[in-house]
Amino acid sequence: MCRTVACCAVLLTTLSHAPVAAQEAVGFGDWRAFCAPVAGCVLGVKADPDNTLAFVEPPFGDGRLLLILREPVVPGTDIAVSLDGQLVVTLGPADGWRVVDSAVGPAIQIAPSIAREGLMEPMRRRNWFEILYRTAGGDQRRVTFSLNGYADTRSYADDG
Repeated sequence: MCRTVACCAVLLTTLSHAPVAAQEAVGFGDWRAFCAPVAGCVLGVKADPDNTLAFVEPPFGDGRLLLILREPVVPGTDIAVSLDGQLVVTLGPADGWRVVDSAVGPAIQIAPSIAREGLMEPMRRRNWFEILYRTAGGDQRRVTFSLNGYADTRSYADDG
């Protein structure tokens, strides 16, 4: 049983596409949630085995919206976030995103105020969350995450 949010994040990212017992994780559509009274909740979805979008929400304090990406974002560049193909926000490294350590390695954290005020609610009514960013090789990389089940997963976590 996970006792920390970091442990829950590892569990979620490891098990997000595997059959899981109901007491460990709950799935809605493509999304999975793991909630524990002491640790809080982790909600997440994978675009593929190497790219994960996760909300890490401790029982007290600000939650974190994390992107765990196979190809890292080039430091100092922007990340464009779209919902259903419509640009929602362009995140700059000074005020929109930063690199943080997570239980599964380096991750991009989207600023809590942007996640909370500009993404969490609109994501409930959309089908796709997409990011576009520049890689170290100079390529533009597009990663698309399904929002199928996000609204139910969000409601589950909010009610827990």
